[in-house]
Amino acid sequence: MNTYYFILEVKPQLENPLGAHVPRAIVHIWLLSTDIEEARVIALRFLTSDGWEVIEEKDAYLLTPEKINGLGEEDSSCYHTAQSEGIHAKFNYWHK
Repeated sequence: MNTYYFILEVKPQLENPLGAHVPRAIVHIWLLSTDIEEARVIALRFLTSDGWEVIEEKDAYLLTPEKINGLGEEDSSCYHTAQSEGIHAKFNYWHK
C-alpha cells in the first residue's frame, strides 16, 4: 500500500452540526491505498459520510520517501496515524 496526501477545500452539508459556526474548511488527508484514484474515492467517501461537501481539490500526490522525510512534526504525526489507522484527516476551519 502507498500513502497519498490530499488538500481539499470543503463546506459543511446541512446535516453537519459544524455548519452553524463553520462556513468552510481546508482538510489535509493522509490515507493508504493502492493508487491515487482509489485514494481519491476513499477520501471523498470519508468526507461525505462525515457531512462535508468538497468544493475544490487543492493538491493530491503520492508521499514519496523524500517527502515523508521532509515532514514537520505535526504532519509526521498525521502520517504515522494514517499508517496505523488507514486514514487521517486534519481540518483547518474558517469561523463565521
